[in-house]
Amino acid sequence: MKTNLFVRQGAIKAAMSTLFLFLMSSMSSAQITKYYANAQTSQVYGVCIGCGVVNPLNAIGPNENDYSVLQVSVGLLARTEQTLIFPNSTYTNKLVIGIGSNGTPLNAQVLGGVSIETFNGDVSNNDYQNLTNKILKLGDTDPSKGEIELTMNVPYDRIKINVNAGLLSLGGELRVYYGYQYRDPFISMKVASQNGQVTLDKSLPAEGSEVTLVNTSGKEVFRTKLQSNTFETNQPSGVYIMTLQTKKGETYSQKIMIK
Repeated sequence: MKTNLFVRQGAIKAAMSTLFLFLMSSMSSAQITKYYANAQTSQVYGVCIGCGVVNPLNAIGPNENDYSVLQVSVGLLARTEQTLIFPNSTYTNKLVIGIGSNGTPLNAQVLGGVSIETFNGDVSNNDYQNLTNKILKLGDTDPSKGEIELTMNVPYDRIKINVNAGLLSLGGELRVYYGYQYRDPFISMKVASQNGQVTLDKSLPAEGSEVTLVNTSGKEVFRTKLQSNTFETNQPSGVYIMTLQTKKGETYSQKIMIK
């Protein structure tokens, strides 16, 4: 009897462990659905023999192993760009671009001639930036590969990748493996406003972050370093664009109503 009891208990524990692993796997799969770029354009600026994008279609779709190659001639005043276009920016808040070199280990200094900029249609989001360590994640096993990861809280449907021939230190080429969007379920920016006082969702790392307010005329009217999730704006009632940049460099933007 005891033997049968132990066998049954062992079987129950094994079944529960299997169920737990299955549920965890299901949760992970449900939390991240990748929406890959499904179209692209490319262009060369300046006079440059040998500049261009090789195999441009390899940068779109779910294959994360093949790649396009943005080629430039080092030292010439020219640049090559590739734009990845996405199908589903409405419900996503993360943007990831897989990049690499032909063997040179990646870092922000080596990638000093690479810049990115997001657009909604043909309208820029005015977020042009060079690659830095804040948004560059290097591969765990292959130092010649990495990912650009952006937190997006403004409308967008494409990202433009520029390679400046005069600055690139990668032997004249940059590989683009893939681009995808996903929704991070842990990112939210719930905002409440009353009597000019703004309260942020407690899940946001507000302490030490910098917050700005831009009015409907496009003028920045408020900027401060936060000590807590609640702050006074001393601004008249109306609609504003609030941008929060955390100490880690993550940026959140959202339209708010100050009452």
